[in-house]
Amino acid sequence: MCHGCHPGLNALARILTSNLDFSNETQPVVAQSEEDLGDGGSTIFYNGSIITMAGGTFSPVEALAIKGASITAAGRLQVVRSLVGDTATMVDLNGQCILPGFVEPHLHLFLSVLTIDYLTLLQPWKITKRPDALAILKDAVAKVIDKPDPKWVAAYGYDPSLVEGHEEPDAITLDGVSTSVGIFVLNQSGHIAYVNHRAFEIAGINDDNQTPGLVKRDGRLTGELLETPAIQLVAEHIPKLDDPKFKRDAAKKLGQWSAKGCTTVFDAGIGTVNSFGDVILLAKVTTNLEHPLPLRFVAGVMEMITDFPLPDMTTIGDHTPPVRIGNAEAQAIKFWADGSTQGFTAALNEHYYHRPKDDCGKLLIETGKLQGQMGKWMKKGWQVSIHANGDHAVDQSLECYEAVFKQLPDRKKDIKHRIEHFTVCNTTQVQKAASLGLGVSHTIGHVYYWGETFQNWVLGPERAARIDPVKDDVDGKLVYSFHSDSPLTEPDPLLFVRTAVTRLKYGSNEVLGPEQRVTLEEALRGVTINPARQLNLEHRIGTLEEGKSADLVILAQDPRTVDPANLHNIEIRQTWYKGKKVYHAPR
Repeated sequence: MCHGCHPGLNALARILTSNLDFSNETQPVVAQSEEDLGDGGSTIFYNGSIITMAGGTFSPVEALAIKGASITAAGRLQVVRSLVGDTATMVDLNGQCILPGFVEPHLHLFLSVLTIDYLTLLQPWKITKRPDALAILKDAVAKVIDKPDPKWVAAYGYDPSLVEGHEEPDAITLDGVSTSVGIFVLNQSGHIAYVNHRAFEIAGINDDNQTPGLVKRDGRLTGELLETPAIQLVAEHIPKLDDPKFKRDAAKKLGQWSAKGCTTVFDAGIGTVNSFGDVILLAKVTTNLEHPLPLRFVAGVMEMITDFPLPDMTTIGDHTPPVRIGNAEAQAIKFWADGSTQGFTAALNEHYYHRPKDDCGKLLIETGKLQGQMGKWMKKGWQVSIHANGDHAVDQSLECYEAVFKQLPDRKKDIKHRIEHFTVCNTTQVQKAASLGLGVSHTIGHVYYWGETFQNWVLGPERAARIDPVKDDVDGKLVYSFHSDSPLTEPDPLLFVRTAVTRLKYGSNEVLGPEQRVTLEEALRGVTINPARQLNLEHRIGTLEEGKSADLVILAQDPRTVDPANLHNIEIRQTWYKGKKVYHAPR
């Protein structure tokens, strides 16, 4: 995902949001303090399983007390009651289970907002044959057929790597969906789109158009669009979002993440859609008085965003992080070393499976340039985060970190710099990352949703068995976490835990790389204490301990008593953020 491997999706999002109000009327403001949300009274939870994850272990306690936005006590019920007093509200868990609020360390809000109801989702793991996708598109056409012309259906997510026969749609195939509605389908990789002839007609494109990326066969347009210039040529004619809808959909998306137990999220690419406009949108979305934030929002920004002007005549980059943007905190600078593994653009040391020996993907940035940029921001106290899917990109990232660390012996050593994805890697790289004190975050959905594809089409069985090697992380004492990279997959921490424990593939009882399975306790670290460490927030979140933020999730069952294959089916009953219940499951 991300800017480096999904330029088409970013370009589409840029077009669809181009009518939004980017006026700089909402300046960065001071975020809510920890004391601002709770109701002020004390609450004691008891009579259930309370897993604190203190020290990275289950560390269960009998009772948990919160007051206002903070945890005030955790331990034996009698002791907690004596510390809090008799006026506390007593909450009988009746056998339910409390865990620390889940931390989602890598997603993309502005791209995810488009999946609420604007883009028709062609979730690749649910589409095994091309007709499955065509049926979904036909349903979408039925919903817009009575709208004024020109009518459009825009879709995202079609992935030929998961489709029987690896079939791709073309203009003729999509004409079978509709000849009166423009059909635009963005491939999961973001590098390819497919359109029908009505879309070409609306966009004023014919066979004589020579724009690079308009694929032709025998001089005729096929309906396939390769890369951003060609994709934009059609996408710019799709209707745009307006401000009220964008704000509503953003609030709805944040609410969905809260319903999955997330109390902290990290957006790994502010600036990839609308450059400076992303800063303004983030301020507006996170200070939306009609929809207060149900979770903590932390961000990494593109380097260009650091020049965003603030009201005091300084820029974001002039300040020591975290920098407040609305009620969000920007603390990291994001770089991209390569692209997407399943999109064949990640930089590998060995060629892709069944492909020419020189087909290894490529690096997106020269090593010396990357080192220089990293050093610049580390000197200023910013966290650095590098997108690296392939092992060649991982090599480059590790080389750069080692070199910059040597150049800056007096840098802030309490900041945990990161490698994002860390998909294809070996034990030597794991050990090197650990020795450098880095954190790595895995798109664990690669194992669950794309495991079969990695085995049979992308990497081959041997390398595929080692993708996202969490057991190696554990053995190497590397701080790891799990993320969705939404909208690539949806934030679902319990599914991430289930995948790390079982390595089961979607819709199958087959295990991908059984030697990389970990224990439940080790998997829970990947959605609680470890991502908190990676966000440099372990003093505030990630465990249920006295003095930390009262962020917690209440589950219907204790995960320790559930069959590992069913961990993702545990119902999330409530989510509490800063001492306030922000989600309650429908009854």
